[in-house]
Amino acid sequence: MSLVEHQSILGFVEKQLNLTEQQGAAIRMLFEGMKRMNDDMTEKQVVMDEKVEEVQMMVQEVRDSITLTDEECYRMQQAVISRTNELTKHRFKSADVKFKDMVGRYRRLIWSKLKERFSVAKYSHIRRIDFEDAIEFVQFFQPEDYI
Repeated sequence: MSLVEHQSILGFVEKQLNLTEQQGAAIRMLFEGMKRMNDDMTEKQVVMDEKVEEVQMMVQEVRDSITLTDEECYRMQQAVISRTNELTKHRFKSADVKFKDMVGRYRRLIWSKLKERFSVAKYSHIRRIDFEDAIEFVQFFQPEDYI
């Protein structure tokens, strides 16, 4: 191989190396840009997750503070009426003079213990999320547990 050919090959290799270095630099810049975008997205995702959690907590707080609706209050009244009648019928005959008196006593006792159980001044202030528990309390109420 002659000296001219050898220099020609070296010139060609040098030119290819320069092009490869330029391509590498361009790829490096592209990679750095993508990395910055990814970091930005990660930061935004963290902020978004925090906001979602905050909103979920606020929604839960609102849900926890909402009290019974009129329909739920009516259902609660009906449950108390039904339970007091049931309790009284098991202990007295409906013709008995004490029957009505005992129905009233059981109602007052159920209402009193229900409000005490859910820490409210009025049964209508029971939280909606506690409604099913309150109904269950009434349905399984036993006066002997409180006397």
